[in-house]
Amino acid sequence: MPERSTAVLPVAVAVAVAGYRAWRAWMVEQAFESRVPGPRNAQGVIAGAEGFTLKGSSDRAIVLLHGYNDSPQAMRSPAAALHAAGWTVHVPLLPGHGRSLRAFADSGADRWINAARDVVREALERHRHVAVGGLSMGGAIATIVAAEQPAVRAAVLFAPFFVYSARLGAIAASWPLLTLFTKYLTGRGSARSVRDPAARAGLIAYGCSTPHLMREIQRVVRAAREALPHVKQPVWIAQSSDDYRIPVAQAQAAFDLLGSADKHLHWTTGNGHVITVDYGHQELSVEAVRWIDSRVPTGVAASRPAARFQQTPQRPAF
Repeated sequence: MPERSTAVLPVAVAVAVAGYRAWRAWMVEQAFESRVPGPRNAQGVIAGAEGFTLKGSSDRAIVLLHGYNDSPQAMRSPAAALHAAGWTVHVPLLPGHGRSLRAFADSGADRWINAARDVVREALERHRHVAVGGLSMGGAIATIVAAEQPAVRAAVLFAPFFVYSARLGAIAASWPLLTLFTKYLTGRGSARSVRDPAARAGLIAYGCSTPHLMREIQRVVRAAREALPHVKQPVWIAQSSDDYRIPVAQAQAAFDLLGSADKHLHWTTGNGHVITVDYGHQELSVEAVRWIDSRVPTGVAASRPAARFQQTPQRPAF
């Protein structure tokens, strides 16, 4: 009898863990559906999270990539500013995003990067001058594409995610084990990512991840960091010194690794990680347009600008 009880115990524990995992996954999925109850289109995309194109000049186009766990909605401010300056702006929805948590869980680094490559390739076929840009993970992917595509003229990056962190590394390394216990990893970082409560309330974002996707975002970071020295185009980076996700020292180190002779690091403050929607996003968008317009003029086949190195003087102390 004791032997039977001992044998049954592991099975009971396994069943209990599986049951809790399934219940918690259902609760997280329901919480997201309740928070973002909007209608879906035929592809399952949430209303407002669709990719979009703002048609301007056929001469100049830019591909803007949104961040991890986000949607093209977060790129509306720079997209509008660039379009007003005459650019055609392509903002694709990356695979798995803007749909459902299950769709998100089924996506990964290769699909995100390949989708960006495809959009940039199409833009290069249609437009004379093409630039790339992005926010957070989108900035990292834009960096990868710029390193691969010499035909890309310039890059504008908002809080690009080039960060190594012990927490991310630990989760990425142990994701198969973590997956046995939980399908989704939830956090409370939204208030620190976006300080403006109105902007935060309007985001279409999942607000969670999976252990496997933490490994996938680490793959993007590694590929982007490897790409940094190979980026030769002019690069403009906007970074908040109050970004809790990206330490100042790591942002500076990544900037220093860029192979471009024409690079500019613009520091801002009073906002969080998602600087394209947070306080001061309009000013950042205007600054980005002013910079890229001077590197990729309209109507002329501008040669590569003379080598220069720029950095705003308000760099915070480490």
